[in-house]
Amino acid sequence: MVDEVRQIILDYAEDYPCMGVSEGVPSDMRDGEVNAEGWVVWKAIPSHVSKEDLAAIETQYGFAFPPYFAAYLQACCQLLEQVPSHQYDGNHILMPYCPSDNPLGPLKNTMNAWRPLFAAGYVPFAQWNDGWGPMCLDLNAPAIDGDDPAGDFAADFEIVWFDHDELIPLGAEACSQREQIEKYAKPLYRSFKALFLDVFAQ
Repeated sequence: MVDEVRQIILDYAEDYPCMGVSEGVPSDMRDGEVNAEGWVVWKAIPSHVSKEDLAAIETQYGFAFPPYFAAYLQACCQLLEQVPSHQYDGNHILMPYCPSDNPLGPLKNTMNAWRPLFAAGYVPFAQWNDGWGPMCLDLNAPAIDGDDPAGDFAADFEIVWFDHDELIPLGAEACSQREQIEKYAKPLYRSFKALFLDVFAQ
């Protein structure tokens, strides 16, 4: 699965404007010189994220990565941070991109920023649109796919998002209680696999 996901990402990157501010592009991901404005073309390179690295996160935060999510994190180092949603035309997703010098750093930053949500059964991993609020795996809503009931969807979860303007006033304690925040959850995708294929495989 990792090889399949890697190829999908590499194909997607061919049509993506792979430019970044030089300070944010690790040296081994630079594909040429920094231009006069301080930007540089970047390239995807092999990932060194291991199953053990992912298992450490799972143990620390108390959940298991869906198969396509794990494959996405292990596929390659890439800087595909802001990507458009095809299902929700005109909207963007701030994905957990994977820089070679800290491939799991962006994901951990999002998780830590919204840490109380874990206690409520939500795993924050991305941001909807331009930082409108966290996108989460809903651990209380296993994904169901009629065409593949025992396949990749079996260990996946529905994806929802929360408007930060609704969560922040509640405070950390309320955000850790599902009964306090479930009504604010807005459905997006039936699974991480569905999200990945919508964004990268269209």
